[in-house]
Amino acid sequence: MRRERLALFTMIATTSFIFGTLSFRPTIQSHLKRSSSLKMMSSMTTSPKFIRILCYGDSLTAGTSPQTDQLHPYGPHLERELNRLYSLESDDAPSIVVRWRGLPGWTASAMSEYLDDSTVGLRSAANSIRDPSLSLVIILAGTNDIGMLTSSMNPSGDGVDAEMAIEPILSLHRACLESDSGDDRDGSVKIGVGSNELRTLAVGIPESAWQQSNQSAQKLCNDMNILLASMASSSTSNFGGRLSFVGFPFVYAREDSKWSSDGLHLSPEGYEVLGVELASSVKKILDDSS
Repeated sequence: MRRERLALFTMIATTSFIFGTLSFRPTIQSHLKRSSSLKMMSSMTTSPKFIRILCYGDSLTAGTSPQTDQLHPYGPHLERELNRLYSLESDDAPSIVVRWRGLPGWTASAMSEYLDDSTVGLRSAANSIRDPSLSLVIILAGTNDIGMLTSSMNPSGDGVDAEMAIEPILSLHRACLESDSGDDRDGSVKIGVGSNELRTLAVGIPESAWQQSNQSAQKLCNDMNILLASMASSSTSNFGGRLSFVGFPFVYAREDSKWSSDGLHLSPEGYEVLGVELASSVKKILDDSS
């Protein structure tokens, strides 16, 4: 079944729905060519003064910016700004370490199918970060799902159910938040072992040129973000306050220098602004959990 699903993802990729450089290529091979951007922390000190954060998502986490040949992830900018904010409060502030795994072209639906894959999986990435374990996982996904669900490949795009569309995103959060302390049946160490403080942050799905030109896509994006925010604010669905939501920090505008000319990805400047703008929300989550 897993091979059949991977084959289906590959088939969808070659069907060629492209808006600017928006493409759907959720294959491990394409991911390896574009780089997953995961930097593991196994060699870091075990000092409790370290707070570890993992950013996970699609090309907006990887830092894809078509006008350049390099990746420009927001993770380093988030790390730098968090450390700056903490240093303003104390000379003995914790050191924030941010790492990331970005999968260009992947939908949240595809990500949820490969949670434990050693190359691309969220759970496998989070489980490999130890001593200390993660305090926060930031998930930015859904842009490619919206494109897939509202493209010409799906004539019924007008009737897409937003609750169905956010389910793969929520499954990524559940993979972190529902993990039991202890070992899994296969003997693998699960997320959260040694710490009950793991939290996740859902970053709102950003606007895009595709959404501005497609009313169904725009409505679906708005509805998905409203539902994600509602889930995070509900006392019955936010895992005891451990699931948070923050809207994407800036809107799409064609002439805005924070956006790439393809109308989907960010410019290097945009990724820097994204990291800096997220820092205050991330710090609040970390402070509230301490």
